[in-house]
Amino acid sequence: MVYFLGIDGGATKTHIVLSDRAGGLIAEGKDGPSNYHLVGVAEASSNIAAAISRALAESRVDPADVQSACAGMAGFDGPSDKENVQQLLKSVLDGCGSMCPWHVVNDSVAAWAGAFLGGPGALVAVGSGAVAFAVGRDGCSARADGLGHWLGDAGSGFNIGRAGLRAAVAALDGRGPATCLADSFLAIAGRSRQEWVGWIADLDKSISHAHFQLRSFAPSVTQAAGSGDSVALEILDKAGAALAATAASVVRKAGHETAPRVAMAGSVLEESLHLRQAFQTELTALLPDCRIAPVRAAPAYGATLLARKPALVPKDTLQAHGQPPVG
Repeated sequence: MVYFLGIDGGATKTHIVLSDRAGGLIAEGKDGPSNYHLVGVAEASSNIAAAISRALAESRVDPADVQSACAGMAGFDGPSDKENVQQLLKSVLDGCGSMCPWHVVNDSVAAWAGAFLGGPGALVAVGSGAVAFAVGRDGCSARADGLGHWLGDAGSGFNIGRAGLRAAVAALDGRGPATCLADSFLAIAGRSRQEWVGWIADLDKSISHAHFQLRSFAPSVTQAAGSGDSVALEILDKAGAALAATAASVVRKAGHETAPRVAMAGSVLEESLHLRQAFQTELTALLPDCRIAPVRAAPAYGATLLARKPALVPKDTLQAHGQPPVG
């Protein structure tokens, strides 16, 4: 028996899938985040290794029987990231006892592969970050956003959470309209002004701490919108419009001008009906003949598909590679 390893390494969690030659699920493993820009190479390596170890232990697969691996990694965005991800994957796989060849792509590529099983289509994925990736019928790819929380990730969990927190403190200061988001903020930051101002000041402790706190407020925005809070509803409307613009851009760049297929993925979209509706309404306005396609499989399954069939990775896509040592 031979096996294939798929890794979905994100800003919130790491998901591992071990499959057989036919793509059948053998085992899974999950652990903490593995975007090294947020948690560092050491912690990212540790989390991936822990998830792989769980999958191997559950399945009792010999690491030597893993034929190849593919990792879809958040934060693998340009040539400057190659050295870090190569160091990361090599140390993880060596530590697990696997000497198989491997390759790394951005996590959006693995998500697309899972959504369309390697066929043409456009995917918008929304979790802590937000990115769209599309592959046209000619095999060429296009990507938009996924640029991180400083200048990109429009419509992401991070941006929704930050917008909700901004609205909350504006309401508390009397600078903005009343919203139940203020009560949600006080519940986590403290009721007195001194307490919540201190909570805000603590965001400067580290990027990873601030990123976690801001993205963690997104569910409060979703909950407030569900209760009819007008401020929260407006935040989700703007997020949906931003995500639609991101999706439309890759559809056009990939040449999907006629009846394009667009899939939605990610925890933030899954948890908010209003956000999905806002996204679809704006996307239809931008691309009247588009079709919302179901996601066929999760990103980690997409990564195992690319491990089995590396030729499915578009040739214009950024990749890093590793091979077993000779002898």
